[in-house]
Amino acid sequence: MSQDFDPLDMIHYAEKIAAEMVQEMPDEEAVTMVRDFVSVLADWQPAVAAQRDDPTMLAITALSTTRLFELAFLKAYGYSERHVQAREAIEKALGEQS
Repeated sequence: MSQDFDPLDMIHYAEKIAAEMVQEMPDEEAVTMVRDFVSVLADWQPAVAAQRDDPTMLAITALSTTRLFELAFLKAYGYSERHVQAREAIEKALGEQS
């Protein structure tokens, strides 16, 4: 993990890539991608699967699940980065005691 890397930069870069990709994507491909992705989400997440019979709630649940992933990623990245920094500080302190 890069100590100087801001995870928000990664999110912004990913958004830029996705915006470019969707601009070039044919409508039929977009429909197929959404159906396939929602199917994968439903297989993985029971809350999504529970909404299969209600297209509006299925869409809302799938969208909130993907947003949850983004937020959880940022939280996990921050935790991991702090964990690595704490471990390095402990290792440095223990190394200085030797």
